[in-house]
Amino acid sequence: MKKITILLLLLFITSPTWAAITARVCLSDGVTPLELADPCVPFVYRDVMVGTKLTVLISSDVAEEWYGGSLVLEEAEMADRGLLYGRPPIDEFENYLGSCLPDAGEWTSAVYEDDFTYPGPGFDMYGGLDPNAGDWFILDYNALDVGDCEIELYDDFDPYAVWILTLSLNHVRTRDFDGNTQVDFADFALLASYWLETDCGSIDDCQGTDLEPDGDVDFDDLMLFCDFWLEKTE
Repeated sequence: MKKITILLLLLFITSPTWAAITARVCLSDGVTPLELADPCVPFVYRDVMVGTKLTVLISSDVAEEWYGGSLVLEEAEMADRGLLYGRPPIDEFENYLGSCLPDAGEWTSAVYEDDFTYPGPGFDMYGGLDPNAGDWFILDYNALDVGDCEIELYDDFDPYAVWILTLSLNHVRTRDFDGNTQVDFADFALLASYWLETDCGSIDDCQGTDLEPDGDVDFDDLMLFCDFWLEKTE
């Protein structure tokens, strides 16, 4: 019983500031939440196509000053799969002013750091004076290549960085075969032109329409295509 009491006390003592900080992934509009893969599992998102632009918002549910934190790719090699980038203008201190939102308060900053060994590259963010509860920072994200990509949020809880949460994304092959930034009838027509082709391995995956890929274009590829009907890439 004594051990349980001590653990509870430690939680209450150490969590008031950084426990209020959280992050979420939205579509490129910065408003519409990206759907979760499972509504019961937070921070694990449904598949996104290579080429998709997303936004990551860092927010707080309390109006308390924040010493700062980092939003980074889990590992350096994930920089080949996903890209975090800030919004201009950029001042003389390489601070992305466009990524610092009004509710974060005055004298906030979001600075890109690419010299991480572990975790990978990302942004250092510092809270400002007189903040309000709400969205504090916004960063853009692009899915560059197929595979898993995890974005981790840390609190700079001196003298150590304290992990807060991990945003998990899975990038899949684009369905925007013609590159016009939307999955539409032109892409469907291209898939149809390779319908029942059985030698995709020797012809560049049938221009990407072999979505599994297993060497042919069939109903499995059609179903994978339909999952992203009318979605946009940028």
